[in-house]
Amino acid sequence: MCAAVEKAGWRREAAVFVVAVIGISAVIAIFAVASPGTPVSVGPRASSQGLNSFESYSQLQQYVAANAKSAQQYSSWGFGFGGIGPMWLPVAFGATTMVTMSAAATTSSATLSSLNGTPSYTGTNVQVQGVDELDRVKTDGTHLFVSTHDAVALINAYPPNSTATLSTLSFPNSAVLGLESMQNRLMVIVQAGQGLGTGAIELLLYDTTNLASPVLMQNVTIVGNFVGARMAGGYLYAVIQQPSYTFNGQGNATAAMPTVSRGGVQSELPPSSVYYTNNTAQISFYTIIPSIGMSTGTEKVVSVLTGPSATIYVSTSNIYVAYTNYLDLYDVDGVPGNAWSEGVISPQMVTQSQNSTVLRAAYSNGTVTAAKAGVVPGTVLNQFSMDEYSGYFRIATSRFATINGVPTTSDDVYVLDQNMNEVSALQNIAPGENIYAVRFEGDLGYVVTYQQIDPLFVISFKDMTKPVILSALKVSGYSDYLYPLTGGYLLGIGKESVPASNGNFSYYLGLKVSLFKVSDNGSSILVDKLDIGDRGTDSPVLSDHLAFTYDPTRNITIIPLELYRVSGNQTYEGGIPAYGDPVWQGVYVIKVSPAGLSVVGEVSQYPSGQNFGDYPNDSLSIDRSVVIGDYLYTISQSEVLVSSLSSFMTVASVQLPP
Repeated sequence: MCAAVEKAGWRREAAVFVVAVIGISAVIAIFAVASPGTPVSVGPRASSQGLNSFESYSQLQQYVAANAKSAQQYSSWGFGFGGIGPMWLPVAFGATTMVTMSAAATTSSATLSSLNGTPSYTGTNVQVQGVDELDRVKTDGTHLFVSTHDAVALINAYPPNSTATLSTLSFPNSAVLGLESMQNRLMVIVQAGQGLGTGAIELLLYDTTNLASPVLMQNVTIVGNFVGARMAGGYLYAVIQQPSYTFNGQGNATAAMPTVSRGGVQSELPPSSVYYTNNTAQISFYTIIPSIGMSTGTEKVVSVLTGPSATIYVSTSNIYVAYTNYLDLYDVDGVPGNAWSEGVISPQMVTQSQNSTVLRAAYSNGTVTAAKAGVVPGTVLNQFSMDEYSGYFRIATSRFATINGVPTTSDDVYVLDQNMNEVSALQNIAPGENIYAVRFEGDLGYVVTYQQIDPLFVISFKDMTKPVILSALKVSGYSDYLYPLTGGYLLGIGKESVPASNGNFSYYLGLKVSLFKVSDNGSSILVDKLDIGDRGTDSPVLSDHLAFTYDPTRNITIIPLELYRVSGNQTYEGGIPAYGDPVWQGVYVIKVSPAGLSVVGEVSQYPSGQNFGDYPNDSLSIDRSVVIGDYLYTISQSEVLVSSLSSFMTVASVQLPP
């Protein structure tokens, strides 16, 4: 089967739509990437914004109503750039929780010898050490806590001969968004009211002293949209967005007060805990940040009026929430939010700089303070585009730009202080290309851009006032995820590609794992790469870093993937690489050494001869893995499978709740 042409670029839906409408992509010029150490041109700057809180409910209501009047006309076009359409339907607080106990009969295992003490184990693959991230699988080295769509299984995991489900938490008509755990505590975050819009986000804290019978300690519920959560210093910090206004039939905006339910009792947040910036166009949501003490269940809440967000970064002391100022970008006819100016869209509208607002909220021991906000040119790719280091905030963005009179894209990196004032910037790093991956590690930053060739940029931040590009390594394909290793090594997970014979784009091929070495002077080389499968081969790691596992005690990485193979009668047609057929799903276990990369084992949960998409085994696709002692635990939606890390033979399994 021939694929449609894949053009590597314009990765955000909003950008794709606007570029398609005005047809400027055909005239985008091709520019050389910035040379190492070369000063880049000065463009739009980042700037700080103040934060203020309200003194009364009437002041809050008047502010929201006054600044939301144009959102109905804007959202009537059906695009969710900033305004909201009809108010999401509320749902009853409190999802029904059912606890059931399971016997060891659910486990089939081989006889294994027990080991004394708690073995070494891998945890969640986090961005910042000391800041845990919400995930569907958690472990303490002895137990596994595993969520499926609407249930959580508490499993005795080690040693494998004792593997058994101890209890199950069920959440009918709801969806489990993720878990956090610490000693004798389990936090389950649930979206209740499926099918009713955003529904209610429930933060459910359980006492798991008795794993066979967990006890609900706290239930904090917020109607809204879940953005993310982290756990640090024994406290859970969540980010939830709640609509800030509704419209009546005459188009008049009415403020909706921010509300939180505690133990089933709903209350409005005091106006003094609701903040706003001077960006009056971005007030469509209350970004609510609750904190909950994992030991005690105590909670506190703060809120800021913002635009819609899906990206947060959390350091050991600050929570950063980034959202795109689409209403600012498309304010062209004096009506904030009305992008269309009677249906006419001009290149001048599109090529003006896109901005993102970044909210900084400081936290310590459960107390969250709305500290500062700032605006940076461009939009962020994901959480790895942001970082805090030595009291500075670093952020990589992409934006529309006009360079040498030609509309194109620009990739930038900005350094801000804690007041969100710009300290320095590198702009126009790779004009015409798009950011595919970013990683900051100490005083170095890594940025992958791509159009036909993947330059891996290495940037020095030894002097925060003068960041410098040290090198730009060009290799085929690209990396979507970067993982720093000790000794200056860097793993990249992405796709191999082949340039098209006509046009400035490439065709994606199979999965690619790359090992880079970055020297002390910033130069980089490709040590080795693994090309896995043919066109169509994919991995959840490319869009979800939580699917990636690295065991530093063995120097192995575990990568889940769907393997596609091109059969003998499939050939390139018209210069377009042929798609392969799906032949396998599971995990590859890859050894990483200074000499290179090698596959040392494979594990699949599918029976021999069964394809990973075949009914009724479509829930056996592995998307998580944990190493405990000498065993590999792979997790799908249906099963936890335990395999020996020496032979990769199955030694135990547990069926998960349907």
